[in-house]
Amino acid sequence: MDLRVQSTLGYEHIVLLGLLKKGHLEPDRKIGTGIRAFQIRFHPQFKSRCFFVIREDGSVDDFSFRKCVDHILPLPENMQVKHDANKALARGGKGGGRGRGRGGKPRN
Repeated sequence: MDLRVQSTLGYEHIVLLGLLKKGHLEPDRKIGTGIRAFQIRFHPQFKSRCFFVIREDGSVDDFSFRKCVDHILPLPENMQVKHDANKALARGGKGGGRGRGRGGKPRN
């Protein structure tokens, strides 16, 4: 089995579908034509493992398990997922200036 892609089975499928229906801000758009499977895959943009829906029509989309849970049962503010967190992760932590730890020759 390819460790980069894991499909959910039976009970897990039911739980994830319920979570998506109750916790996602736009469940109808995310579910689309119906969900054939859920998978855990490596997301190339965010460099982490993420949940993906595989729809009946073969289309694929990612979703945030944690954001769905937060919508149903909000966490304390200091533990919540920031809505712009994906934007920060997409840059890969590459800042534009000479920050700490950058190394190189010091300027005189």
